[in-house]
Amino acid sequence: MSINISLVLPCYNEEKNIPLICDEFLELPLQEYSAELILVNNGSDDDTKSVAEKAIKKNNSKNVLIKLINLENNQGYGGGIAEGLKIAKGDYIGWAHADLQTPMIDFFKLYLLIKDKKNILGKGFRVNNRGFDGIISTLHEKLSSIILGYPMKEINAQPKIFNKELLQLFSNIPYKWTTIDTYIMYICLKNRIEIKTIEVIFNTRKYGHSKWKNNFINFISHILFNFLYLFKLRFFK
Repeated sequence: MSINISLVLPCYNEEKNIPLICDEFLELPLQEYSAELILVNNGSDDDTKSVAEKAIKKNNSKNVLIKLINLENNQGYGGGIAEGLKIAKGDYIGWAHADLQTPMIDFFKLYLLIKDKKNILGKGFRVNNRGFDGIISTLHEKLSSIILGYPMKEINAQPKIFNKELLQLFSNIPYKWTTIDTYIMYICLKNRIEIKTIEVIFNTRKYGHSKWKNNFINFISHILFNFLYLFKLRFFK
């Protein structure tokens, strides 16, 4: 069957979230649409794979498919998304977090906002106070705006969705850390692709923890890598 919407979720040690993710996706008002949920098991060392396989067997929806990609080694946040995009068959495709901090309904709202349009990126715009995380995001936005030369707001906010024809613009997706979000937004702005946003609430993670914030070394490495990547993106091919 033809697919209207594809949602890619990179999953690293999300065994407890997978059943909730699938249930939430299947509860979307998709009666008039066909959709696929692509779970990318990104080198997890827990039971993410087996739990996802059970969810797929349990699914009996006629218009919603749940698919699983297993990556033996972790390919990074962007790498997990990139692998999912390779098999996405939807007319509109995108991604979000697998930690349930991004409600599935927001992805569907963005689809309704941009469907039937091609040169457009739909994305979330976080409006809740996120404390220290919000401060780091604001700093990243300001540095990105200065170095890349475009106004960058809520760069890492999810979800994101676009017409599949835009994939041809995204020919150099970075795999490491969260630089994929900076890359996608920069490429869209550079090519004068319209960006539409909806306000979203970034929820508290129920299970697990952030890979890049779980220790000081990872945190500093993440900040430094993102900073250097801005120069690479602007000045090097």
